[in-house]
Amino acid sequence: MTTVDEAVERGWANADPDDPEPTVEHFRALLAEHPDDVVALFEYAGSLDYAGHEAEAAPAYERAFAAGLDGDRLRQGLIQYGSTLRNLGRHDEAIAALERADREFPGHDSVRAFLALALTSAGRAPEAVALLLALAVDRVPSPDLQRYQRALRGYAAELTTTPNTD
Repeated sequence: MTTVDEAVERGWANADPDDPEPTVEHFRALLAEHPDDVVALFEYAGSLDYAGHEAEAAPAYERAFAAGLDGDRLRQGLIQYGSTLRNLGRHDEAIAALERADREFPGHDSVRAFLALALTSAGRAPEAVALLLALAVDRVPSPDLQRYQRALRGYAAELTTTPNTD
């Protein structure tokens, strides 16, 4: 494990949701110590997000992506960035980031859950409901739910093909 990885683990192990600023300071210092490390940059972005500083987090995520963030951290980054953009009211960009995550990292339930939130915020509730129905049928091990999976999949498809008359 690298020094940066150890510092990341330490920073999140000590994170306090009731007082997030020390976490931001920890990751700001880590980034200052390792300015060219994409992991330090990504974790700094995440700490800003954690502290509710979305307007500062968004460009930090963008710098991490441009610096070559990859693997599971890229998936996490796209989710967190998408959520941040949604919170900033940048719904189309949020959807684009989360759809990218869904394409590049298929099968991750968290991606689809955050995509459903972004779709809802963008006024695309029928698509969000369809996505969540598919997620439930695919992932919830309920015999009762599975009994109705054909109907639920049909209704989900209908939600995405029927024009919204609102």
